Amino acid sequence: MSVIMELTKEQLEQIGSYIESNFDRFGAKSNVVQLRSYDIQLIERMTRIEEELRSQREIILKQNETMQFGFSQMDKRFETMQKQMDSRFEAVQKQMDERFTAVDKRFESVQKQIDERFTAVDKRFDDMNKKFTMMMWMMSAGFTIIATVITLLTIFAR
Repeated sequence: MSVIMELTKEQLEQIGSYIESNFDRFGAKSNVVQLRSYDIQLIERMTRIEEELRSQREIILKQNETMQFGFSQMDKRFETMQKQMDSRFEAVQKQMDERFTAVDKRFESVQKQIDERFTAVDKRFDDMNKKFTMMMWMMSAGFTIIATVITLLTIFAR
């Protein structure tokens, strides 16, 4: 059974003043940590800082996820651009090969025409050479005949 004791206001005030005056001594004897208002403010600040750091970590993680998604999208875009550039390069290479083939054919036809012209020119030079040879023989024969006639005339004219 418990005994209930009724205290008057005066007695309660005396108990309160006694506790206030000896509070530090009671706290030192017990293992209870006494917190001053400054300590409480520091704990509240540290709690707010921890919460802020946690929220910043979450923001950084979200930004990291967003950046990773952006990088993956950029990689996909670069791959498609690379494929497009490769196909364009192959198309240009194919066109260049076709053009070089056409140029080779034109060069061969021009080369054949040039060869035919040189053959015709060689034939004309051969024909001219024969004519000059024949003219040289004719002139030599003519000079010989004239010299012989003049010599005979000078011998018989005496």
